[in-house]
Amino acid sequence: MKRRKTRQAFAVALVVVLALAANAGWRWWHNRPPFGPEALSLQSSLELVGYTQSQTALGRPVGYAPSLEPKVQMVLGRVSWRPPPEPLDGFLMVVLIDKRSNRLPSISLRHDWPRDAYPAGVGGGGPQNKIAERYPWLRGMGDKKIGETEWLSEGSVVWANDQEASPLTFVAHFPPVRDPRLPAVTGPIAMSDLLLAVVYIGSDNQIYWAHRLEG
Repeated sequence: MKRRKTRQAFAVALVVVLALAANAGWRWWHNRPPFGPEALSLQSSLELVGYTQSQTALGRPVGYAPSLEPKVQMVLGRVSWRPPPEPLDGFLMVVLIDKRSNRLPSISLRHDWPRDAYPAGVGGGGPQNKIAERYPWLRGMGDKKIGETEWLSEGSVVWANDQEASPLTFVAHFPPVRDPRLPAVTGPIAMSDLLLAVVYIGSDNQIYWAHRLEG
């Protein structure tokens, strides 16, 4: 009887070990990047522009810079990549962070692709908090605590779920300080104050990698 119980205990332990190993193997496969950032040959640029330049870059009638106010600074950004070795499993997220305040600015995106389905857009939320937790240098992507139980999501990021979205053209806005009590990205800004990065997110919101482009 004792030997039988020992064999049963061993069998149960073996099943548990195999289950844990299978789960670990699946997690490794599930979170393994299909390719690294070097495969995309990522290129980028950032420059301060005026209203006319920003409107020309965004295109008409699709995108417009939001203000003619002369004190609003605008930063024109471009990010491009070559076709990946495999189709995108998920999407690329382009992130611009004001390193002074660790916040995201609001962004306008050029999106006059010659088809109905847009391969890129502007938004927020999703896995941003997970990214901020994993990569301390991207903590500006995360929600900001503004009270004991209140959190604020601000600014925007650019996402592309199609390799044909390259090159991405966007304009980030840095208005003057209106109310210092309100958490917001404001000007004046210098190029050295900005961090530009690309994050590759899987179709199940798994974080494959983050790559710093500038700053």
